[in-house]
Amino acid sequence: MSNANSYAVAGGRFGVGADRLSLVGVVLAGKLLDAVSTVTVLSLRDDVYESMWVTRSLMDHLGMVSGVLVTVVIAVVGVTVLAESGEALARIAPDAWAPAGYPAAFRVVTCCSAGMWYGVVGVHNFSLLF
Repeated sequence: MSNANSYAVAGGRFGVGADRLSLVGVVLAGKLLDAVSTVTVLSLRDDVYESMWVTRSLMDHLGMVSGVLVTVVIAVVGVTVLAESGEALARIAPDAWAPAGYPAAFRVVTCCSAGMWYGVVGVHNFSLLF
């Protein structure tokens, strides 16, 4: 494919129809599910607490919703930087160290894995309501 933003590597296994924006959307969707479930559960139950120190601290200083939204931004930016690090590695490392298609594969796997993990955490949080 001639489109540099497409991840269909010669029609191979990374041909998920995803570009950078779509992959960030996957991470954002998963993290937003986590954020909504966190705010919902913490609002409805007194016996549940936020286990992440950063989120707890931000919620104490900025308020519940604002603190959770800041963690959404931190998480999405962090995962995006990690996902793009594959491109840097492929440019720095010798060709034998980074196989063809490595940056695209790393980007897809990193973003989809993070988005899925955040989604699972969000569903788990909602399960605390039952």
